[in-house]
Amino acid sequence: MNKTLIIFFLTFISLADLINAQDLKFARKTIDKLCSAEFHGRGYANKGDSIAAFYINKQLKKIKLKKFSDNYFQNYQISVNTFSEKITVSLNKSEELIPGYDYLISARSGSVDGTFPVIVMNHELLDYPKKLKKISKDAISKSFILIDTLFMKNKGFRDAYADIINYNILGAKGIIQLEYKNLIYVPSQVEQEFPIIKISRDVIPDTLESITVKIKNDYKKEYHTQNIVGFIEGELDSFIVFSAHYDHIGEMGEGVYFPGANDNASGTAMVLNIAKHFSRLKKKPKYSIAFMFFSGEEMGLLGSTYYVNHPLFPLSKIKFLINLDMVGSGDKGIKVVNATEYKTRFDKLVEINKDNQYLPAVSSRGPAANSDHYPFYEKGVNSIFIYTLGEYSEYHNIYDKAEDLPLSEYEDLFRLLLDFVKTF
Repeated sequence: MNKTLIIFFLTFISLADLINAQDLKFARKTIDKLCSAEFHGRGYANKGDSIAAFYINKQLKKIKLKKFSDNYFQNYQISVNTFSEKITVSLNKSEELIPGYDYLISARSGSVDGTFPVIVMNHELLDYPKKLKKISKDAISKSFILIDTLFMKNKGFRDAYADIINYNILGAKGIIQLEYKNLIYVPSQVEQEFPIIKISRDVIPDTLESITVKIKNDYKKEYHTQNIVGFIEGELDSFIVFSAHYDHIGEMGEGVYFPGANDNASGTAMVLNIAKHFSRLKKKPKYSIAFMFFSGEEMGLLGSTYYVNHPLFPLSKIKFLINLDMVGSGDKGIKVVNATEYKTRFDKLVEINKDNQYLPAVSSRGPAANSDHYPFYEKGVNSIFIYTLGEYSEYHNIYDKAEDLPLSEYEDLFRLLLDFVKTF
């Protein structure tokens, strides 16, 4: 190999490394921004979703994506229960517990303010109704009922405990769930009259006599939110679509927000990065490429469901949709949902990955209604959902932070997706 060729080769390698570093830097910057406190967990308290939407809108303007209407927004309405004011909980009139660490409330919870006695519910009370009847309805209505979630493993009592927790069939002032695992928060479209508080076993005293709690909910029946959609025009009229949900689970009262780095600032950053890449190409892609960012995913795929029922262009023109959700790790490869439905396409992904040695593994999974690909799939659109596998496990809690997200295979997944698009 002559000297000129060696210099060219080394220059090419250095340029490729530089481009990859820029992609990762862009991802880090985007994820850091989306996970910052000013975005309020990208939920619906304090308009966190709208703040995130305007940030994404600004990015699409910067790279000059085309619009399907006057702007990138597709507006729609949802119902959501929110908590903007500070929430406080203490046990036996001692110091306040730390929200997010020591406890979470159910997002369905209603308002409550005061100190209340605690009745410990156990197998003995359920097994002997006479003992339960000795506790007056009036006493129960003024008390919180504590349920140890370990009891839920007993099949004989599982339904009874579930009814007490979910429907408050005993008419208690509120419910305490004693939790042994990581505390997980899930937003809610509904509100209920009573609160449910999930408290870590580590902070429950041996004898729990009372709970002091202050919760103020704000139920928004007609909350305005938005999807964001832009595209790059191709030579042909059909579309390849990249999608991700940008919403997360928001806040649980003043000062407590859920960053949502992996879920799904990571997918949002990846779709923005892919859009940025294609916007810089001088030559038109073979197919038009649409980039969709959905809200409402954490509420039950609301944004993508709204979209497929109100598409901005005919769904029949979508050649293939690739949904990206929780792609912040990857040291064990990726999982492809719907791979069994589109074996030829999945095999192509595997082939590209093998030829280039991008990811440790590309594994398949069947259909599942677990992200925004699913409403499209139900409408007959060819669609897959990709998520990364690896050491990162934080999910729907306060620990899913930007600074802890490894992005270990971000660049390789990015290159794999770009190569995959070329096969259409």
